[in-house]
This record gives sequence, C-alpha cells and structure tokens, in this order.
Amino acid sequence: MSASGSDGGETARVEPGPFAAFRFRNFRVVWFGAVISNIGRWFQSVAIPLVIYDLTDGSAAWVGLAGFAQQIPTALLGPLAGALADRYARRNILIITQTLQAVASVAFVVMWSMGVRSPGAFVIAAIGTGVAAGLNLPAWQAFISELVPREYLMSAITLNSAQFNVARLLGPLLGGIVVREWGPGWAFSVNTVTYLAVIVSLIIVTMPRVHAEPTGRMRPIREFIETLGYVRTRPGIVTAIATVTLIGFFGLAGQSMSVTLAEDIFARPDTGFGMMLTAAGFGAVIASPIIAWAAVRIRRSMIQQYALVVYGAGIVLAGVAPEFWLALVGMFVMGMAHIASASTLNTAIQLQVDESVRAKVLSVYITTLLLATPLGLLILGQAIDRFGPRETFVVSGVVLIVVAAVLVATGRLRALDIEVGEYEPSAAAEVHPTTPAPPR
Repeated sequence: MSASGSDGGETARVEPGPFAAFRFRNFRVVWFGAVISNIGRWFQSVAIPLVIYDLTDGSAAWVGLAGFAQQIPTALLGPLAGALADRYARRNILIITQTLQAVASVAFVVMWSMGVRSPGAFVIAAIGTGVAAGLNLPAWQAFISELVPREYLMSAITLNSAQFNVARLLGPLLGGIVVREWGPGWAFSVNTVTYLAVIVSLIIVTMPRVHAEPTGRMRPIREFIETLGYVRTRPGIVTAIATVTLIGFFGLAGQSMSVTLAEDIFARPDTGFGMMLTAAGFGAVIASPIIAWAAVRIRRSMIQQYALVVYGAGIVLAGVAPEFWLALVGMFVMGMAHIASASTLNTAIQLQVDESVRAKVLSVYITTLLLATPLGLLILGQAIDRFGPRETFVVSGVVLIVVAAVLVATGRLRALDIEVGEYEPSAAAEVHPTTPAPPR
C-alpha cells in the first residue's frame, strides 16, 4: 500500500516506524498544539486536588469526590457524544468543546480571585469541565483513525498518547512549582490561556470529509443500546472494554490518589504530587517508541498481558516504597505500563470496528473507562481514609495482577489480535487532545 502525503500526493511505500505518523502535516500541527494545551491542563489537574486536600484538612474522600464529579458527567454523556460525532463535522465539535472547556477553566480563575474557598464550590465547577470533556472525547478518539493510513495507525495512536504524556512529564512539575510560588489562581490562568493553542491548530488545518451528512432523527440512548449489541459480536472489543475497566478503576484512579502518598507518607506538600505525576508521564514518554516498535513484531495480546502485570507491580511498589525516590520509580513503571495498555486496547478496537459505528463504539469504550475511573476514585478515597494509603495501594496492585492472570489463563486476551473491521480513511485529518486522562 502506498501512503498518501499531507498534501494528498502519493509517496513511495514506507515501513512505518515509531514516529511515522509525523509524516502527515495535519498530525504534526495539532500534535504540537495538543502538547501545549495539555501542559496547561495539567496545571489545573494538579491544582484542584491540592486545593481540595488543603481546604478539607487532608481528606482523601474529598479528593476522590472531586475526581468523581469531574469525570462522571463525561461518562454519562458518552451515548450523546458518540451519536453527535458520527453525525456532524468532528472538527466543529472539537472546536466548540475545547472552547467550552476554556470557559470552564475561567470559572476556576474567577472563583479563586474572588476568594471562594469552599471545597463544594470547586467540586461543582469541576462538573462543568466534565460536561465539556464528555462531549469531545468520542469525536477525538474517532479522529485518530482518520489521521493516517491503516499501516500508520499504531504509530498515530501511540504518538497521540505520547503527546499527552509529554505534557504529563512537564505539566505537573511546572504546575506544582506555580502553585507553590504564586498560588492556584495562576495555575488556573495558565490552563485557560493554553487552550488557545489547540483551538488555533484545529482552525488552521484542513481535512477530508469521511462521514456522511446526518440523516433521520438522532436517538442517542437507542443508538447506544444498539451499539452495545454490535460490541457483543466483536469479542476483541469486549475484551478491550473489560480490560480498560481495570485500568480506569485501579490505574488512573491510583495515579490521581497518589496525592495522598505525597502529602501523608512522604511529607511533600508542595511539589511531591506533581513530581509523582511527572514520573508517570516520563515513563509513558520513554515507553512510547518502544511500544510502537513492538506493535509490529509482538502480538497485542502479549503486550497487554505484560502491561497489566507491570502496572500492578508499579502500584504495589509506589505503596510499599520506604523512600520518595522509590515511589517515583513505581510511578514511572505505572506510566510505562499505562501507555502500553492504552495504545494496545485503542488499536485493537480501531482494527475491529466498522467505520459506520466507529465513534459510537469508541463512546462505549470511553464511557466504560470514565465510569470505572470515578468509581475507583470514590472507593479508593474511602479506603485510604479508612485503612491508609500504603495498604490501599498494595491491595489495588495485587488485585490488578490477579485479574490479569485470570484474563491470560482464560485466553480472553487473545481476542485483541483479531482484525475484522472496515478501515477506510487514507489521508491525514486533524486531532485534538485527550484526557485520560487520560486516558483521552
């Protein structure tokens, strides 16, 4: 297969490497816009837990509630967002939702500058961020398949995850410094300004139209239920959704709750949380080209198998670490495992879904992840208040390893290796940042 260049011309056949997706202009333009925007987003992601933790005198349950409030609207809006992304121009959806998230960020700036110090007020404001993010995620995930030809898909997905993790490498550390030196208000302000980067990049790129004009009446709930029926016919997608539930509940929730390790165990109230998130981001950045290289040589099921076990081991190490530097190693390992798992699951779905229902299926996938993560935040927050951070992290890691062993023993992970879907786009379109989020 020959690959189309960014201007629509034909180029010689190439073997896609880890950075092959950068051959496409639109991918490059918005990738860099996304990095800038996501760096700013991490300023806010660091500031909110620190503010909540401080205002509630160290309550992990309140931190978990804030995370739940921000992410549960995203999950509940999945059916509507998926239906919209399959009916309307996705670039327009992304520009609108990014603008809405910028407006929600302004609310945090205004609240802090006006002296609002109620944790409940910040939890309510977080809901607005979650609503805007929920409307944008399926459209973003569906765009990944439009960026590059089929043979470049794993490169595009991995680099997309890498841009988020490059931001996670820099954003938390810089955000922690800004919060310490100048206060949360400045962190919220930086987040607001950096939204301009991705909005401008979405405006200046061009893209081919790959989905039909909307026809008929939109019924998001019915379409969501019908999509669940479609998903049940694809065992690889079922396995991916089951696996991402584990990642959301134990992995992403655990990363967010590492603020309790930084504050309570290692007594680093200023930059400890940011450093832990940065370590996870560094692990993801280091792993990105390795995973892209391995994807064309090793079965997806095998990559996923090792990723889950390593993820659990990283959680355990962060929990038992006697020194802060060793906890950072645990977070680094978690970051490596996270991008390996996320890239593999996303690729498996993209190669098993038909184009006509791509965004709807991805909305099911995202909805599952974004239900599992806030539920994990709620439960882990309560467990940490009751049993302590170390005990909760160790049990979480062990459970993840055990469930991974069950998936391997039953052969469920082998379904990730199937390729049966229709993959039509052959030109690069635009992208926009995810929130694991992440996992985005």
